[in-house]
Amino acid sequence: MFNNYLKIALRNLTKNRFYSVIKIAGLAVGLAAGILIALFVYEDFSYDGFNTKKDRIVRVLTIDQAEGVKSKLVGVSYPGLAPAITRDLPEVVNSVRISDQGRISLKVGDKLISSEGTLRTESSFFELFDYKVLTGSTKGILDEPETVILTETLAKKLFGSENPVGKFVKTGTLDLQVKAVMADPPTNSHLRFDMLRSLVPAKGDTNFARFLTSFNGISVYSYLLLDRHRDLNTIIPKLKQVADKNQGYAFFVPTLQYLKDVHLNSGEILFEHNANKTDAANLYVLGTIALLVVLLAAVNFMNLVTAHATGRAKEVGLRKVAGAVRTQLIWQHLLESIVVTVISAVLAVGLAVVLLPVLNGIYQRNATLQSLLNPLALSGIIGFVLLLGLVSGSYPAFVLSKFRPVVVLKGAFKNTDSGIRLRQSLVVIQFTISIALMVGTGVVFRQMNYIQSKDLGFSREQLISIPFKGQQASARARTLQTELKQNPNIIATGTTSNRMGQQLGRTTFVPEGKPSTTNYIASVMAVDESFVPTMGMHILKGRNFSLDFPADSASSMVINEEMARMLGWKEPIGKIVRLPSGPNPTDATPYTVVGLVKDFHFATIRHKVEPLFMLYNKNNNQLAVKINTANAPETLAFIEKTWKQVNPETPYDYSFMDADFGKLYRSEQAFATMFSHFTVLALFIAVLGLFGLAAFTAEQRRKEIGIRRVLGAETGSLLYLLSREFIKLVVIAFVIASPLAWYLMNRWLNGFAYRTDQSAILFVVAGVAAVLVTLVTVNLQVFKAVNTNPVKSLRSE
Repeated sequence: MFNNYLKIALRNLTKNRFYSVIKIAGLAVGLAAGILIALFVYEDFSYDGFNTKKDRIVRVLTIDQAEGVKSKLVGVSYPGLAPAITRDLPEVVNSVRISDQGRISLKVGDKLISSEGTLRTESSFFELFDYKVLTGSTKGILDEPETVILTETLAKKLFGSENPVGKFVKTGTLDLQVKAVMADPPTNSHLRFDMLRSLVPAKGDTNFARFLTSFNGISVYSYLLLDRHRDLNTIIPKLKQVADKNQGYAFFVPTLQYLKDVHLNSGEILFEHNANKTDAANLYVLGTIALLVVLLAAVNFMNLVTAHATGRAKEVGLRKVAGAVRTQLIWQHLLESIVVTVISAVLAVGLAVVLLPVLNGIYQRNATLQSLLNPLALSGIIGFVLLLGLVSGSYPAFVLSKFRPVVVLKGAFKNTDSGIRLRQSLVVIQFTISIALMVGTGVVFRQMNYIQSKDLGFSREQLISIPFKGQQASARARTLQTELKQNPNIIATGTTSNRMGQQLGRTTFVPEGKPSTTNYIASVMAVDESFVPTMGMHILKGRNFSLDFPADSASSMVINEEMARMLGWKEPIGKIVRLPSGPNPTDATPYTVVGLVKDFHFATIRHKVEPLFMLYNKNNNQLAVKINTANAPETLAFIEKTWKQVNPETPYDYSFMDADFGKLYRSEQAFATMFSHFTVLALFIAVLGLFGLAAFTAEQRRKEIGIRRVLGAETGSLLYLLSREFIKLVVIAFVIASPLAWYLMNRWLNGFAYRTDQSAILFVVAGVAAVLVTLVTVNLQVFKAVNTNPVKSLRSE
């Protein structure tokens, strides 16, 4: 019996190739989209999951409650806090501290390269995290000063096929001994590095030793290992007690975050080593898109199945006359539906396998198909496919099979209100999803365009950023700038302590006319006299730093509008600001405000602009070079040649500042691209289904069209008559989709400190697009039917 059902199912597929291709293609594309999005979402949820102690590892954060701070949560803590917590709290069994050194220059023999990221840390790093060391034991491996562990990739770059253990790597004037080689960090690790350096102070380095035990500022990343998974609210209050016991600042309040939350729930956190972080809200949006696309494909499939079933009503009647019982008819239709869904699922997996590497490159992701091999995932896919097949086939199976043969053979079934209403409802669902996704795509791209085009307070065009990577190179900043200016294609140069787009350091200060008991904090950066004009920043009052004022290097500062606004200074020029300059609260140096600079976004626009002041320094860590892009290749070659002449012992590295800012929003840009791609897929599925449904409707009304043509109906009136039903359904879908899309996208936009508004134009465009797509799709089929010779349509009558 089963073989007979299967033969009939396959025979019907080949007999009705047009509808079979549409059904299978639409469902396969929808399922493939769902699988791909699920893989990307799974990748983000899998971050740091390779750590076996992940449910016990927590990160120490700090809530900065000082005046002037808008982004309160930061990823750094007191250097001495983690060891103190481990000593004082029995719930904490171990800890590790990490200091980010960024990219540093490394030299082995004549080979000179830059590390991709160097972290200073302790041996307990390997007691908390499960990073794999390939050579030697991890116990006590970083207990000696000036020792390092190289990743496999960096070791090959520096030493080739040689064993680097026991050999030395030079950085600046330091010789670092290689103690081990470790595997590269997994791609789903929030910590990204290629070298680990010991945090142990060198012999005689009392300043660094004192720093590691200090509670004078927050500057290191700290992680704790708990004795078991706990409610963090029971531990967090005790952290403040430990900080207070060690005379920590009252406005720095320690808090905790579980390791599993670091990647997904760190959008508001500044000062952290978490470059690939994403927003959990984006994943929920992507998950919703996956569900909607799969639902759209399923609805499309069900609509075509139920519509096509009406054409088989007479077949059912004949089978009943021939003696078929209802149970047999039910199983036949269910099996046919399941066969189609299984074929579609196989094609969907094939599409996912082919497209995943391509999409990984486009979205800059590292999703793999391994998660599909999970028994839970496989059983979920199989279960969904079978359920979809059963649900899709249930209408023709249970409804058609119960009709009396005499009624069915008269053709009454296809004109029943229940069948029409079901198909209409499914079309409304299809276009509700499509319109909502079109609106969502418009909102996402409008927000991304807002981010990319927003006035940052400085110009990032034609600018190159060059890191000095060490004191030797920084000390030659003036020489390098002088040499570069010999080239007429170099418009300006300036140095700064921090590359634009990176979060700046913060410091306390005491402003003139304010009580010393109030804790004020502002971000601070050091610049030379050329940096402000090089960046195209605007001095609103007073002046910029100048070599004509020797006192600028010791006692002058330039503040931004937000700092003046916070302090209520309408005329800030000449005001005095005292900065801490020693271990005692009374140790402070006065600085005079000489200029007011227009607010600029020194961090990303995820965060609001905070109070900031600039201090003067002639040699800084970053060089900004403004060039004439008309001769960019020649100018870049000149800059590199000049660098190598001035700094032969330091690797040359550069980046375009606008590209750097693009990387800051990599996650958002990938999300926007992904959103648009899968919206197009959703629309494709909807159109595919509408195309098949319109063709079927035209076929069902073929004789009606023939009669109307014989009676003199014009082509235009017939097109209107047959398409208006679909247009009404699209209008209903628009009415439902608009408030739904507005609500969901408004919630998404609330995650941005600076956001665009939802324009009514987006909704109008989405609605008009849906109507136009419907008109074109339906009329292509109807026009074909209208132009058929009426004699052929009426011949059987």
